Amino acid sequence: MSESHPSPNRKTLFFKTAMRSFLDNDITSLAQLIAYNILFAIAPLLIFLTAFCGLVVQQVNADAANPVQPLLNWLDANLPSDAAEFLSEPVEAALSTSPGFLLSIGGVFTLWSAKGAIQSVTRGLNATYGVAESRPWLKKQLVSILLTIGLAVAILVSGAAQLLGSEVGGDLAGAVGLGAAWETTMTWLRWPITTALITLIVVLLHRYAPSFDAPLRWYVPGALFTIIGMVIAVVGLRVYFGFSGGFSAAYGIFGAVLAFIFFLYVSGIVILCGGIVNGTLFAMHPPARTALADHRERKILGKHREED
Repeated sequence: MSESHPSPNRKTLFFKTAMRSFLDNDITSLAQLIAYNILFAIAPLLIFLTAFCGLVVQQVNADAANPVQPLLNWLDANLPSDAAEFLSEPVEAALSTSPGFLLSIGGVFTLWSAKGAIQSVTRGLNATYGVAESRPWLKKQLVSILLTIGLAVAILVSGAAQLLGSEVGGDLAGAVGLGAAWETTMTWLRWPITTALITLIVVLLHRYAPSFDAPLRWYVPGALFTIIGMVIAVVGLRVYFGFSGGFSAAYGIFGAVLAFIFFLYVSGIVILCGGIVNGTLFAMHPPARTALADHRERKILGKHREED
């Protein structure tokens, strides 16, 4: 007479399946790859954003003795003193030069470099769903470029919303005659705008980056996990660095760079864990499980046809 073993409840099964996926797919190494590729996108991104801000600031504050002074004041007020001192000179130089050249060159470098970062996220999310890349090369490149542009727009709009709610926003409002009402409005609206844009881009990233087409609603749980996880990670790292003194206390600006790299690494883990949440739910949800099996079968059959 065979013994009947009680089946684990769904919560236990979900946790065990997710942990197995985390370990089998070597998520920490994939997160390192994401952080590495993002680092290559940072420099051209800063060039592009700085040039874009310079274009706006120089137009608005054209009559001022130093048109970029409001942004320099913002750096002093919002960054650690050593970081602000380190950045002030290159930022002022970039903001004071003609931004047309920087925008054109910076835009090309930003798009190409950030595309590599998006493709590393794609590779990681494909691993969490247990699928291989099956899209044609051109389609894969177009998807990566479109996601990169969407991310750049989200960063620009979010940054603009944050900037418009600060002293710079007050100067801009005064220049166009809106007065204090604009600054008050943007102070209240900047965080809802930023949150909505971040939510949208994360959902789109989870939906279109991996090589598995499914209804948008199937990707929402992992996207929400990513957003909540990022908030927890940011708060947790700030608390940790606050209590421990952080890398910058010991190593100055180089410590700040190390802290930033560590943040990118943690962010990569959180994004991929969102993929694990979705992949685990797919495995436990019959329609999604069937769709994944069909996707893998089509990939295998396609390879056999190419060999024949």
